[in-house]
Amino acid sequence: LWRRKFAILLAVTGLFASLWALPPAAVFGPSQATGLAWQPWSENARKMAQDSGKLVLLDITADWCITCKANKRFVLEREPVAGMLAELQDDSRLVMLQADWTRPDPRISALLASHQRFGIPFNIIYGPAAPNGIILGELLGARMIEQALIDAGMTR
Repeated sequence: LWRRKFAILLAVTGLFASLWALPPAAVFGPSQATGLAWQPWSENARKMAQDSGKLVLLDITADWCITCKANKRFVLEREPVAGMLAELQDDSRLVMLQADWTRPDPRISALLASHQRFGIPFNIIYGPAAPNGIILGELLGARMIEQALIDAGMTR
């Protein structure tokens, strides 16, 4: 049991040490994607987009959320996801909304609670085929996002 705990502690320490050694620009530098336009979240904006038959990607994030930054940097702002999202936006089929929870906001807290969530990152995709939304995992992946968009009603 002691060896197993020591191995886990050693692995976690190594992970943090390797992240610490990276230059800040490698983790938090400018994104590779251009043209992705996040709009500020409001429940009204989400409903209007949904009522007009559009897909909606809602991202609840905060400046202090490292996992949120990693999801954006390594998934949302990189190919193939960035290109797919940009194409959907260019065709006016997708609205990307972002809720900033850097400072406590009771509206965002209530939204999270309505989905039985109390922390971030939180991403959900709404669409004609998913009026109640499809909740994505905390660690995003390209296939996860594409499948959720398809399940929500994305057409090629």
